[in-house]
Amino acid sequence: MSYIEVLEQARHDHPGNFVTGSDAEAAAIARFRRFFSDFTPQKVETLLGETYASALYFNDTLKEIRDRETLRHYLKESAAAVESCTVAIDDITRTEAGDYYFRWRMRIRFKRFARGRDTESIGISHIRFNADGGVVFHQDFWNAADGLFQYVPVLGWMIRKIKQRL
Repeated sequence: MSYIEVLEQARHDHPGNFVTGSDAEAAAIARFRRFFSDFTPQKVETLLGETYASALYFNDTLKEIRDRETLRHYLKESAAAVESCTVAIDDITRTEAGDYYFRWRMRIRFKRFARGRDTESIGISHIRFNADGGVVFHQDFWNAADGLFQYVPVLGWMIRKIKQRL
């Protein structure tokens, strides 16, 4: 299924669940914000169940996942692959349809790439919550070439050469 098809299904299954400004909305946003604020394997293990629904759609442009346990495994491995990773959410926009857009800056220090150097990437996460405040839809929009791939040996060199030619 495409992004649009999955989104429409999520909108059908989970119609705008929160009253704008309600305590339930604030709690769901706070859980999402806390989950990514300091991204560690321990935090994934501790907070994933209260942040994400068991049935979900997750796509970070690198991987597409449909259930919480697969997401747990993926995110724990991702968090273990970095020395540190923090996400600062700069602003949040809510649509009338009940979709949320989180604009963020991510600072990562990789264990294997760009050692000893913080790297930064920017992006937006399109989020939809269920009635319990769990994330049921998560689509990231970010430039993985600048945020990750440019630091991979050989691949990074190729990306820089391509950019120079454009």
